Amino acid sequence: MKRRNFLAGSLTIPALGASIATAAVIRDPHSEWFDRWRRLREEWRLSVEGSQEEAALWEHSKSVEESLSSCAAQTTGGALAQIEWMLADSLDMDFQTGHREALELALQSLKSALPT
Repeated sequence: MKRRNFLAGSLTIPALGASIATAAVIRDPHSEWFDRWRRLREEWRLSVEGSQEEAALWEHSKSVEESLSSCAAQTTGGALAQIEWMLADSLDMDFQTGHREALELALQSLKSALPT
């Protein structure tokens, strides 16, 4: 083995290790945001119509929606949370023909690709 090839190979291994370590520590908030959004919407649904609590819950859920729709996901789990949110917060009439079905299929495919 030539010295140059050996050195090139040895430089690749630490770089690969760093990228694996970096990928392992990426923390994506989208799943937490989606869970919070679901809880807020459920609390809103159960609140007294016209109350201050109802208004506060609605505004808080809108704030979480802003986070979900304005911050790019860094992980597959984060992207899944964004798709789940879009499906949960949309009516059939909000989509063009086939869009809801395509999103549901993409969601299933991504979920099945995740390690268990």
